[in-house]
Amino acid sequence: MAPARPDCCACCLATLFSLGFSALFLWLSLRTQPPQCSLQSLSLLTQNDTIVFQLSLKNDNKDKGVKYGAVLVTFALFLDNTTTRPLTNATLLPFYQGREKTARKWGSAVAPHLARLNRTAAVKNGNVFLRVEFATRVKYKVWLAFYIKRHRLAGGANVEVNASSGEKVEPKEIRLGDVPPRLGSGAAVVRSWYVAVVGVLVTGFFLT
Repeated sequence: MAPARPDCCACCLATLFSLGFSALFLWLSLRTQPPQCSLQSLSLLTQNDTIVFQLSLKNDNKDKGVKYGAVLVTFALFLDNTTTRPLTNATLLPFYQGREKTARKWGSAVAPHLARLNRTAAVKNGNVFLRVEFATRVKYKVWLAFYIKRHRLAGGANVEVNASSGEKVEPKEIRLGDVPPRLGSGAAVVRSWYVAVVGVLVTGFFLT
């Protein structure tokens, strides 16, 4: 009796199943979830023209660590609902974060003339508004020591700050995400006296 020949269809199905399972495993291994960055605290120290802040960076990946490059944090002042003026920036050193970990990083930056913010800032109920943004590049650690391609990570938020105390108004952390740099209609514009004088002079020049 001749030996039975292997079933070609069964072999093909087994091969396709193995390839599909391998592709699914590889996709799950390389799939990443970007870390979340939030502003935990913010203080404007007008006596020494310094901004002190704390960022919270959360890695929700269950099986991947995250290696951050230098984290650039920028601060700008809202002059009106859509116009901002750069204040200062700070850089946090690169670091590694384990899977499902949250890192809190303190930083500070010198911002000249903080005590004069009320003269040019958009003001609402005695509060001023800052635009806070961050940018960095991250690599994800998969398996034991293999890092996949580096990705850019960035975001920002509009932060309301009490002009008297210098503390951010929102007691909870503020997510630095894809919020556009634009305020609501309730923020009024307050200009300094010299801007008003220049406006009057320019108007008078064109009317004469």
